[in-house]
Amino acid sequence: MSTNETSTVATETPATENAGAEKKSPNTLVDIIFDLGTEWATYGLGLAKSALEQSAKTLEKLAQSIDGLKKQLASKA
Repeated sequence: MSTNETSTVATETPATENAGAEKKSPNTLVDIIFDLGTEWATYGLGLAKSALEQSAKTLEKLAQSIDGLKKQLASKA
């Protein structure tokens, strides 16, 4: 009996390893589309982050310019 159990375990082990490998690589159209959508979402969020950072820098420069103009007007008054 132990020979059969060992044989069964030996047979099931590669199947378990293959199941793990299948999870890493998409094997259905739905998996491929989901992975592609996730990649595009990650890319889009990275672009949004960059755009917001650039906008913040631009607004900071604008605020500094307005402050400089305010100081010029205050010194002339």
